[in-house]
This record gives sequence, C-alpha cells and structure tokens, in this order.
Amino acid sequence: MRDTEPQEIITLKQLKDSYDRLFKRAPIQESQEHYRWVLKVLAPEKGRRLVDIACGGGYFLREAETRDVKSFGFDLSTVALGIAKGKACRSPLICGAGEELPFRDNTFDYLTNLGSLEHFLDPKKGLREMARVLKKGGKALVLLPNSYFLMTIWNVLRTGSTGRKTEQEVDRWATKEEWMKLIEDSGLKVQRILKYNYKSSRAPFRYKLVRPFIPLNLSYHLLYVCLKA
Repeated sequence: MRDTEPQEIITLKQLKDSYDRLFKRAPIQESQEHYRWVLKVLAPEKGRRLVDIACGGGYFLREAETRDVKSFGFDLSTVALGIAKGKACRSPLICGAGEELPFRDNTFDYLTNLGSLEHFLDPKKGLREMARVLKKGGKALVLLPNSYFLMTIWNVLRTGSTGRKTEQEVDRWATKEEWMKLIEDSGLKVQRILKYNYKSSRAPFRYKLVRPFIPLNLSYHLLYVCLKA
C-alpha cells in the first residue's frame, strides 16, 4: 500500500486533539446526497443494529435513523460527537479509537466506515476490530481513497505534483487491489466495489466534463461492499 505517512510519529492523544481542532473550525462532511446513496447501497432492514465507525458529525447516522435501524455512532473526537448529538438524536454515541472498539464480538448486523480508515494510526488493526464486532453474514461498507484517481494522474502529468492537500495528521492512499487485499486479510470478504467521484461546484470545469465517464479503477474513492463469512 502506498502510504502518505505523518512526518513524525504521533500519539493517539495528538490525533484526537487534531480532530477536535478540525471539527471546531469547520465540519468534515460530504453532501447528504452522498450519505443517502451509501444508505441505499447498505439497504438495512428495520430493527437491525448498525454502527458507524468514525461517524464524525453524525451526518450518515441522521440518514440511517430514517430507516428505523438501531444505529450507534463511534468517533475519536468529542467535538465531532457533540455535533452528532444534535444531528442524530436517537443514536447512542461513543468516544474512542477505531483500533479498540468497546463492543462484544458479533454485535452488529451492519457497519459503515466512510472515508476515515486511511486516517487511522493502524488501519489493519482497525479492520480486524470491525470484522470482530460484525455478525456472521453481516454487511460492512468501507469507503477508501484511490491513489490513481484520474485527476491526480492529470496533476502529475501537468505539474509533477499530485495536487493533494489535507489538514489531517495521517493520510493514506492505495489502489483498488491494495485496499481489497488489506480488507480481506482482516476477515471481511469483498462482494463488490462501487465508484464514488465527488461532486462540488468548485471543481475544475474539465473535471465536471469527465466525471460521468471516469472508470472504476481511476475513481476518486472506492466503496467496498463486504460481508463477514
């Protein structure tokens, strides 16, 4: 896996503090349209149990509550959970690190982790924990960034730089197959992979033109639909 690692080794407390600062400054979120799409892919049944790992401000949980599932939110940042409390009022919220989930084995029917595993201190351990708390036959959706995103390739071709910018302390990118191997080595079986290419009014015009035609292997993010065997 091609990692963009922090220049210095950071502690869990430092990572938590950095996310508290980020969420105080501005929310980290996608559009509600994006969360509705994820929920449609997940297709949870009424009354089943769902946990959103790294739930942030509770934006996906708010959508999940419309399906009458028993949803739980989990995040490292107490500031993010304070925001989530106002967005997803029916979902219990728990603070902690994704590498050490405080749930019993085989607890949840569904699990989501949307655009955060790449920021874990230990993604492998985080995935093993996700597999542990998911019931046999349970479904997990994991959204991850693609290191060979088409616009990244264009930026390198044009300027020699990826053009990636992040305020997050830990950031990783990998190809479709590299992420899939990491997921399956951790106890989940990938059933299918869907592409996600961000929508933004501020995106370059050339991106807006090519967005509908970007193939899976060159997409911005990849949504891994997984089952626990």
